[in-house]
Amino acid sequence: MSKIYDALQQVHRQKKRSWKSFEVTVFQNLVNPEEVEMCQEMLNLYKVIDAMLPDMSNRVLQFVGTRPGEGTSTIVREFAKIAAEQIGHRVLLVDADRFEGTQSKFYSVESQYSWVQALQESADVERAIHPVNGSSLFVSPASSSGAPTPELFNSPRFNEFWANLKLNFDLVLIDSLPLTISPDALAIASKVDGIILVLESEKTRWRTARHERDRIKMVGGNILGIVFNKRRYYIPQFIYKYL
Repeated sequence: MSKIYDALQQVHRQKKRSWKSFEVTVFQNLVNPEEVEMCQEMLNLYKVIDAMLPDMSNRVLQFVGTRPGEGTSTIVREFAKIAAEQIGHRVLLVDADRFEGTQSKFYSVESQYSWVQALQESADVERAIHPVNGSSLFVSPASSSGAPTPELFNSPRFNEFWANLKLNFDLVLIDSLPLTISPDALAIASKVDGIILVLESEKTRWRTARHERDRIKMVGGNILGIVFNKRRYYIPQFIYKYL
């Protein structure tokens, strides 16, 4: 037992040292304080997920909020950028917002052919995948249809669809619609490797958050963590680390 424990501790120490060395390399190239803060937050989130999943390769992660306006799309986009640009993963950002198509608009994806259409038609999904500025980050646009499609996610084709994506990407990140306005997010929840629940600090009611968390667990969703977005610092931010 002690040998196993010692081995695990050694792995933990090595991983901690490698992360520290990695962060030094990343932050020395950043100048903007806001960019440094966002990068640190996303790296911390990555480390939490990395600690909870046995292997961070070939994984599908879902980012979802409880209501509109919590900043889920910003969080998943920044996480995708860090995972692709800094950590070196091949990342697919799946836009599942069929109302706004937030990621598609942000990255100016002109194609109207969505991953939902590829799934419905059993077509080659490559037509619905677009590289971002020649990087290892790719975006798949949302469906232009406003109709919910929860039954689609329960079809046998859905599992095969994600399996094929996982073969071609280290990380598949889903930007989902809020749980309170669409059944799609809950239908996807049981199909992914892990879920990041995004809540707006001081705005999202705890009862709502707890209710949606319980709904995710009831369908078999694996919640890896909760992100409190848009935090306000009522005392200088640097002091918080000493509290």
